[in-house]
Amino acid sequence: MAISRRNVLKAAAGMTAVASVQPLGAVGAFKQIEKIPHATHFGPFYAKVEDGILKGIEPQKSDANPSIMIQGIIDRTYSDTRVKYPCVRKSYLEGRPGHQALRGKEEFVRVSWETALELVAKKIQSTPRENIYNASYGGWGHVGRLHNSNIVAGRFFNTVLGGAVGTDGEYSNGAAGRVNPGIVGDMEVYSQQTTHEQMIDNCKVYVMWGADLFKCNRIDYVVPNHINDTYYPKYKKAGIKFISIDPIYTETAQMFDAEWIKIRPNTDVALMLGMMHHLYKTKKYNKGFITKYTDGFDQFLPYLLGNTDKTPKTPEWAEKITEVSAKKIRELADLFVSTRTFLAGNWAMQRAQHGEQADWALITLAAMIGQIGLPGGGFGFSMHYAGGGQANSGYRTTPGLAQGRNRVKLTIPASRVAEAILNPGKEINFKGKKITYPKIDLIYLCGASLVGHEPDTNELISALRRIDTFIVHEPWWTPSAKMADIVLPSTSTLERDDITSGSTYSRNMIYAMKKVINPVFESKDDFEIFALLSEKIGGEQVKHRYTGGKTYMEWIKAFYEKSDGPAFKEFDQFWKDGFVEFEIPKDAYNFVRHADFRENPIDNKLATESGKIQIFSPKFASFNLPDFKGHPTWFEPAEWLGSKQIQKFPFHLLSPHPRYRVHSQLDNTWVRDMYKIQGREPVMINTQDAQKLGIKHGDIVEVYNDRGRLLAGAYVTDNIRNGVVAIQEGAWYDPENPQEDNPRCNAGHVNVLTSSRPTSQMAQATSVNTALVGIRKLRKDEVVSPYHSTLPPKILGA
Repeated sequence: MAISRRNVLKAAAGMTAVASVQPLGAVGAFKQIEKIPHATHFGPFYAKVEDGILKGIEPQKSDANPSIMIQGIIDRTYSDTRVKYPCVRKSYLEGRPGHQALRGKEEFVRVSWETALELVAKKIQSTPRENIYNASYGGWGHVGRLHNSNIVAGRFFNTVLGGAVGTDGEYSNGAAGRVNPGIVGDMEVYSQQTTHEQMIDNCKVYVMWGADLFKCNRIDYVVPNHINDTYYPKYKKAGIKFISIDPIYTETAQMFDAEWIKIRPNTDVALMLGMMHHLYKTKKYNKGFITKYTDGFDQFLPYLLGNTDKTPKTPEWAEKITEVSAKKIRELADLFVSTRTFLAGNWAMQRAQHGEQADWALITLAAMIGQIGLPGGGFGFSMHYAGGGQANSGYRTTPGLAQGRNRVKLTIPASRVAEAILNPGKEINFKGKKITYPKIDLIYLCGASLVGHEPDTNELISALRRIDTFIVHEPWWTPSAKMADIVLPSTSTLERDDITSGSTYSRNMIYAMKKVINPVFESKDDFEIFALLSEKIGGEQVKHRYTGGKTYMEWIKAFYEKSDGPAFKEFDQFWKDGFVEFEIPKDAYNFVRHADFRENPIDNKLATESGKIQIFSPKFASFNLPDFKGHPTWFEPAEWLGSKQIQKFPFHLLSPHPRYRVHSQLDNTWVRDMYKIQGREPVMINTQDAQKLGIKHGDIVEVYNDRGRLLAGAYVTDNIRNGVVAIQEGAWYDPENPQEDNPRCNAGHVNVLTSSRPTSQMAQATSVNTALVGIRKLRKDEVVSPYHSTLPPKILGA
């Protein structure tokens, strides 16, 4: 179906024009508008369809505060950036020697589906599975339980080939996820949180330790309900004192009139240690809680007091590192122990060098305060994510498609992709063991954005130009697609039938994701593409092994039948209505995290070495790593505002999640016009810093370091501390001159500047928030070329 965004907008404009000249006419009287239920990471909605064309988006009633982001779905669906046909990079198609070096630098050739599938099947069959990297990471590409991109990819490789090299860990919580289970028996970052009701009734001091509650709850790993937004006025009315410890004075902090502690980036552990030292020395810490519920405090204490390194972690010591005064550090610590206090941690702190220490230190501080397990007290790491704080229904929602068993045991830690490609056979420490990087010849990417989420973009591109083959499934010509050899056009979410659940934490909805429009151009569902490849590789028998012999609707109905949905609605009624809702039991609103552990630490012991909170871990200490010890530790980052490098790069760069995107999603829609500055991603800079550099709000500036350069739009504000700048992650990478090595990015893709340095030898996680940069105002004679991030590449034969 050859429909473009231009044609859709033109048709809509034409209808408006006719209506304006014939105001009393019957224009559209016989047009039927169909409302079709669907759901995405942005929210649940009804798609308004006329004559097979998507014309409008109407939020469903279960969305308490609909996001403007859902209104970008029409533009995205019919975007001029859609991959219309199977395409192969020219020199790769020709089999030219040295074609790898031209990756991202040359035109594509349109080919038939038959040709593309033959190329892919032959390449997969000729490449050992130990040399294939399935880079289809995460599930943010599609919320459906059947068409979830990384699941269908995993199922293909596991059921058809017996597996491929996979990803170990994640970008979101790569450090915390490796350490928190050993400290408190659970990852915590995805765990059920103390309910809003308990917080509002009992909390007196709410510390947002880097947590931006409002912005980050705009989206969900499944479907957001935005009910958290309805609680925020109640928090404010309750008279709770909010404190924001953050280099940025966020929207949430402004909403709550929070006291702003303008901490230096990457120094949170030092601040926490300074508080702990004060609480211990003044004997204000909760010794009873430490004795009954924690293990290893005595082994941690010599470090805290400076007996092991001759450096007591006093508030004065912390002041020099954090630039938070010793007086304020004592004042905060005294406040926390004097009244019911909740420490709302975030995920950004652990996305920094030595990020493993951030959650560990915060949990230890919370233990010394002694309110873990009490209503409105303790700590939580997910109040800013996917409806954290909402009561859980307790009902079963839909399961997903089984991936099968991966017989290839080789994995690459998330964020180590470029390093692994560039260093095959290299041995590294990981989770207390040694692992060896495999040799990667083929990368297969379905529904993910490797060029978008991997740090140090220039290093990654250099690595991608070393491998033999790069295959991508994409609805759009994303930066990853433009770097590929073979690009297969996949459908967008609105072109598939599927099923999903509502809200990660409330789990009180199941949504029908009904197909809204037919696939545009020659796009196919990812599931169908893998089914066709399965047949190419092994015939009908292998295809049946992949598909399970079921149609889409048979799979969807099977998922529904395994949920608690049928107890409320038969499948046909559910599919017709578009949703089923579960009532949340009244007692669910009384949930307090760790309350059972506090009540009885013997019967409800934690899944740790001692069954208690591990302030010192013998297991972690046994790893004998130089950058990860057996207790919370302050390590000086390689790049921070306390280092000598600030003479060359005087600003600390942060890369928070975007306000109007899910990572890179929607960067090719009109929504970008709401916040972009001259087409570029904004860079937040302090007013005084901007004045010193002669930069005015709205100027295009260059942000740079030794890793790369980019252009961004200056956003001058007092809501970021001096010496710090911030560029939201997710802007589509746009090299000014792709023929150059390390070209300047014309669109503000922040990972051009971030480091691929791991958090430590323990987790090997991403440390993107540890980066220094310089900024300069462009000279008057410098010509800035138009950005091309949202333009497709040149395609021969299209």
